Amino acid sequence: MKTEQAKLLSKLMDVDFVIHELVLFLDSHPEDRRALEFYKKAVAEQKEIYDQYVTRYGPIVAEDVRQDRWSWVDSPWPWQNEKEARN
Repeated sequence: MKTEQAKLLSKLMDVDFVIHELVLFLDSHPEDRRALEFYKKAVAEQKEIYDQYVTRYGPIVAEDVRQDRWSWVDSPWPWQNEKEARN
């Protein structure tokens, strides 16, 4: 079962994929207003999910550090699973 953190990260990755695909579509269909509106909504949703994740679980990238201390190193590194991170 996925944790709430994993679910939110998965949702963020889903929206990132949608945005990437929309960019490719809009490159070849720049006049498609519906696609552009969908893109704008997806970008807004991405920002909302991203901000939720960073607020709840900490930075995704180093530039997200928002505190008076370097919290970037508090979370496991991407190649670590939870068990390795606790040791």
